[in-house]
Amino acid sequence: MSETKQEFINLIHNNKLKKINAKLKAIDLIDGNFHICYIPSLKLSAYGSTSSEAFKMMKNIVIPDFCETLMSQEKNKILSELKALGWSQSPFFKTELCKSAHIDKEGILRDFDLSENTELRERLMTV
Repeated sequence: MSETKQEFINLIHNNKLKKINAKLKAIDLIDGNFHICYIPSLKLSAYGSTSSEAFKMMKNIVIPDFCETLMSQEKNKILSELKALGWSQSPFFKTELCKSAHIDKEGILRDFDLSENTELRERLMTV
């Protein structure tokens, strides 16, 4: 697994603009005939016939839908939702949240009910 120590989310949420910038770890795995792209820190997954198709579904459909739904809420609700997923607000930058980028391989395999021999590949996703 890669050496990235933290993931981050930067929120811009005001009357004029609602935007999210983020660096997230995505995990690629295969379950039967499906390739899955999973972002553990947000508990989001997408699937496809190939790894590339699953990644595109995540980047073009799942993440935008998640961000749109999240940003439609009040700022305190957004922060509450992200904190419930384990994100911490930066003490220096109130619009930035971070989370340890540690990947729990056994937890992922258990969540997807996969064998311990299942290969997990990690990649960085910027949104």
